[in-house]
Amino acid sequence: MLLPEAISARMRGFPGIRPACNQRVAFGLTVLLAGSTFWLAPRLPMSDLPQHAGQLALWRDLIEGTSKWHDILHVNYLTPYLVGYVPALLLSFLVSVSTALKLILCLAFFGFVAACVALRKDFGGDSRLDWLFIPGFFGYAYAWGFYTFLVAAPFCILFVLLANRYAIRPSTGAGVALVFADVGLFFTHGLVFVFANAIGGLFLVVRARRFSSLLAAAIPYLVVGAWCVVYARFLVTPTGDLLEVGWYWDLTRLNFLIFSIGWPTGSFEATWEFVPLVILMLAAPFLLGGRLNLENPGAFVPLLVTLLVWVAVPAIAISTWLVYQRFALFLLPFYALAFREGKPSAGYGLRGLLLPLLCCIVLSVHAGRLVAFASESADFEGVLSATEPGYRALGLVFSADSPATTPIAYIHFPSWYQAERAGFVDLNFARLPAPIVRFRTGHEPVVDRHSAWLLAEQFDWEGDHAWIYRYFFVRRASPLPPGYFPTNRCAPTLLKTTGTWAVYENTRCFVENGRR
Repeated sequence: MLLPEAISARMRGFPGIRPACNQRVAFGLTVLLAGSTFWLAPRLPMSDLPQHAGQLALWRDLIEGTSKWHDILHVNYLTPYLVGYVPALLLSFLVSVSTALKLILCLAFFGFVAACVALRKDFGGDSRLDWLFIPGFFGYAYAWGFYTFLVAAPFCILFVLLANRYAIRPSTGAGVALVFADVGLFFTHGLVFVFANAIGGLFLVVRARRFSSLLAAAIPYLVVGAWCVVYARFLVTPTGDLLEVGWYWDLTRLNFLIFSIGWPTGSFEATWEFVPLVILMLAAPFLLGGRLNLENPGAFVPLLVTLLVWVAVPAIAISTWLVYQRFALFLLPFYALAFREGKPSAGYGLRGLLLPLLCCIVLSVHAGRLVAFASESADFEGVLSATEPGYRALGLVFSADSPATTPIAYIHFPSWYQAERAGFVDLNFARLPAPIVRFRTGHEPVVDRHSAWLLAEQFDWEGDHAWIYRYFFVRRASPLPPGYFPTNRCAPTLLKTTGTWAVYENTRCFVENGRR
C-alpha cells in the first residue's frame, strides 16, 4: 500500500502531468483524424491535383514504353519537383494514381506536423501551441492543389531545423550535410528552397559573433548558390513568360491571414467567416500564459521571413501564379515557435481547451466540405465512363465553381481522363517549365494560346485545331450557346450528360495524327 500512496503523492506534486498527457493523446488522435480526411472524397477538391495526376500517369507510361504520346513529350528529370513525384511514381505501379497521390499527401501531412514538433523542441517552444501545426496544411495551398509544395513542406521544416543547428555550432561535417540537404530541397520545390535558405541565411546573421565567422559559416550556402547559377544557366530552357512579375499590392494581401487555415469559397477572396478563428488562434499563446522566446532570437527568424514573404514577394513570378499566398501554410506554425512555455497551470484549465476546440472547428468544416464534394463531384464519373481510353481530349470548363468547396475545384478536372484512361488532356501542365513531363519543342498545341480560365469562353474550332481532339469535356450549368460547336459535318456527338458535366465525341472530323 505504501508504493501506490507514494506514487499518488508524487503525482499530486506535479499537477500538470496528467492534463499534459491527456492533451498529447488528444493531439495525436486529432492528427490521425486530420490525415484521414484525405480519404473522405474519391477525388479531392484540389484544383491542380488532376494535372499532377496526369503528369504522373504520363511519366509512368513513358517509362513503360506504352505511351501514345512519346513523340510529342519528353521527361524533364531536372525538374525541381522530382522528390514529390518519385515516391508517387513507385506507388502508382501498385495502386491507382489517385490513391498514390493521396498516400503521399497523407504522409506529407504527418511529416509536417512531426517536423514542426521537432523544431519546436529545438527552440524550447511551448508544447501547448502544437495545435497550430495542424490546420495550415488544409488551407490555401491545399485548395489550389499545390501538390509538390505540400510535399516539400515537411522537408522545409527539417532543413530549417538542420540550418538552425548548423548556425549554432558550424562545423565542416555539419556544413557538408547542409549542402546535401539543400540540394535535395531544391529538387523538392524551387520556391520552398529559396524560402528555407532565406531562413537559414538569417539564422547565420543572428547567431554570428563576428563578420569573419559569418563568412566562414556561409560557405555551404555559397556552394549551393553556385550550383543554382549553373542550373539556371545551362540546364533550364528559357521561356517567354519567365520574367513576368505581378505584385498586386492592395488590401487583398490581408487574405493571407485567413489563407493560413481556410479555403477560398464563393469568390477568389478569403472566407471571412474564418476571421474570428484566426484572431483567437493568434491570441491563444497569450491567453495560455505563454511568453515570447526572447532568450532565443533565432526562434523569431522563421516567422520574420514568412512575414517578409507576405508583404514583399510578388503574386506572379517565373511562370508561377499565387507565389506569396501559398506560404500562408507556414504562418501559424512559425508564429507558435516564437513562444516559450509559461506557467503550466494557465494552459490546462478551460483556456487549455481553446486551441483544441479551434482546431477541431476548422477540421470539421474541412471534413464537411469534403463529404459534400464527394456527392457533388460524382456526376463526373458518368461522363468519364462514357469515353474510350487512349485519346486526346480538351477540357472546356465554363464553371469551375463547387458550391460544396471552392470556386476553383473543377478547372482541371478533365485531366482525370489523362490520369486514369491513358489519354491526353489540354490544357496541360506539360507546357510549363517545371513539371516532370514536358512538350518537345514545336509540339505545343495551338490551344495553349488560351489561359485555363478563358479557354472555354474563347474556344474556336478552326483556330484551336479542334480536329486533333476525340473528346470534349464540358462543364456548364446551362446549354452551350448556339454555334459553339460546328453544325456542319464536323458537329460533335453528345455522348453523355450528367448534371453539369457533358462529354462530346468528335466522330467525323477527328484526325489522330493532328494533320488534316
